[in-house]
Amino acid sequence: MSDQPEPGTGPRRAVDGLDWNRAPAAADATVEPAGEPLPPVRAERRPRLALFALVALIAGLVGGAGAGGAAALLLRDEGAGPTPAQTPRSSVAVELTGAIADAAKKGRASVVRIDSTRRISSGIEHDVGSGVILDNEGHILTNAHVVLGTDSVKVVFADGSERQAILLGHDNPFTDLAVLQVSPGKLQPIEQGDSAALSLGETVIAIGNPLAEFDGSVSVGVISGTNRRRVFDGVRQDDLIQTDAAVNNGNSGGALVNLKGQFVGMPTAILRQSRGGQVVEGIAFALPSARIIEIARGIMAAGGNYTRPTAGIEHTDLNPDNPPRTVRLAVDEGAFVNQVTPGGPAAAAGVAAGDIITRVGDFPVDANNPFLNALLHYAPGETVRVVLNRNGRIIETEVRLAKRS
Repeated sequence: MSDQPEPGTGPRRAVDGLDWNRAPAAADATVEPAGEPLPPVRAERRPRLALFALVALIAGLVGGAGAGGAAALLLRDEGAGPTPAQTPRSSVAVELTGAIADAAKKGRASVVRIDSTRRISSGIEHDVGSGVILDNEGHILTNAHVVLGTDSVKVVFADGSERQAILLGHDNPFTDLAVLQVSPGKLQPIEQGDSAALSLGETVIAIGNPLAEFDGSVSVGVISGTNRRRVFDGVRQDDLIQTDAAVNNGNSGGALVNLKGQFVGMPTAILRQSRGGQVVEGIAFALPSARIIEIARGIMAAGGNYTRPTAGIEHTDLNPDNPPRTVRLAVDEGAFVNQVTPGGPAAAAGVAAGDIITRVGDFPVDANNPFLNALLHYAPGETVRVVLNRNGRIIETEVRLAKRS
């Protein structure tokens, strides 16, 4: 695959996890001890005692029977015992806690730890991510950035057993999804839920292996938003699920489940800071399960080589958030061609390094529509009109798209 992610970031890896802004990681992960619990707050009761004295005085004048009724009424108002209105609220809290525990237990059985290694100049690097068991045939779903570029992959199941895995296929960079294959048998596939039915405020549970040491961790949150739009790896995702459930590096590729323990999303990114540099908390994004399952089925049906188009270039998307870092260009939006694959579709059409692609077929290439999103409207084998800006000169050419290898 020649089309590259946005500049200045490089491809994500599991060690980068969900932190899309690449905040520097601390040398050692530590867990801060919880602070001392605050003392219970006691309401001021003196005005109510004064009122009780007044009632007692009136009762003495009116009679014993009236005093008993007034005192009983006042004591009940003081909260001496649970009222009918309070009992259901407590019951609902207990039911919710039980539902969370049941869903977490059910989902945990289908979430795995993914251990990977890669050779680097200084030796062997180890990394950890999460994955989800799709079926009894041994297909495991995870984020592509967890396994791409690795030399070996091992899957560790909830019961502690281990199996070697191979990378069957992926959809990077179009979707941060990869499918692994392990030997079949004695697996607990995750139950699929309806990600399209999620509603704001709905309780969800994130299950994964944060910080490479807390296997099977569970965190609870709500659906903060649906159909969120964000650009990751140079591709605009239009259907992201936003949640405030706590996820961290190592949760990549794990599961977001509903209160039935059903798979509704896969945590893939988390914001650490705003575009203006402000610290951000509780904004995580998950890929919706409906899209994940559809693409995974396509990868499996194609034997791993999922059909996506390519123009045979390496490019950089130009936009206000990612201005050109080279010489002054004729335009500040479009896809800057860094390199053209010899003999590829773009090379055959006369596209050259340094050109800026401003349009693909009927779709402009700009901040709202990156080059790969424009490309996604067409299939391999189709011929599309491409508009270039070459040093201020507008050039039109036709590119016959190829199938991504």
